[in-house]
Amino acid sequence: MKLFAIREVSEITGVNSVTLRAWQRRYGLIKPQRTEKGHRLYTQEDIERIQLIVSWLDKGVAISKVRPLLETGSEAVAEQESEQAWVTPVMTALAECRRGKLEQLLTQLMKEYPLSLFIEQVVEPVDRQLNESANPLKPIQCALWQSALIEHCAALVAKARKRNGRKALLLSFEPAQDGISHHIWLSALALSLDGDSVTILENLPFQGKLHGLEAAVSQQDFAQVLVVGESKLPQAILKQLARLHTALHCPVILKGSIAVIHGSWLQQLAGETEHDEA
Repeated sequence: MKLFAIREVSEITGVNSVTLRAWQRRYGLIKPQRTEKGHRLYTQEDIERIQLIVSWLDKGVAISKVRPLLETGSEAVAEQESEQAWVTPVMTALAECRRGKLEQLLTQLMKEYPLSLFIEQVVEPVDRQLNESANPLKPIQCALWQSALIEHCAALVAKARKRNGRKALLLSFEPAQDGISHHIWLSALALSLDGDSVTILENLPFQGKLHGLEAAVSQQDFAQVLVVGESKLPQAILKQLARLHTALHCPVILKGSIAVIHGSWLQQLAGETEHDEA
């Protein structure tokens, strides 16, 4: 029977190792085998069970209520959580300016749920509610939300940087506004969970050439460059990014609205890469 290490399972299922350990220790949802040195090993059956857990979470079932569903195999007992069940405790902590409670909630949610699900069912709904025009506490709550989320992501990214070997560079060419800062850090965390040691350069200037970028990518041997943004990039920056992609063979990935704005540029870049390889 083939056995899989925890990193392999994370790659297959999209669930990071911290969350897998939490599902085992706190909820007893999976029971991997152990090597003589204590390393976890998972079977194909374990992987299928993890994928089933993720499917329940996608339906809105709280992690604490998944185990009975796994044991009975019955969808009839599924008690789905409304979006507010995820969001209300966070919004309450923000309304009361309870930083400690907010940090506690973030620690629990980000440990127990895959990052993509956390973003979809917590971050995005909280962002929407905070930005409602009728919210008189918007400035204070937004500042508290962003600082807590960024600090939590930064701590996880820094911790991962010590153990991850592959290097990635994350860039942002616009000022932090409308919550862009915490989206940048969530992108950095996603890279970290994929095994990258992430260096973040945010709020870089739009005007002219960014001096030293190509030298930094070459010297540090970055495996990829991820650019996060919502506004159109100037041609000077696009030319620099193209040189990273073609001349230095460092893949450039766009994330956010710029991936749509510069869709034709990405296609052209991919075509040039295929031509060079041929």
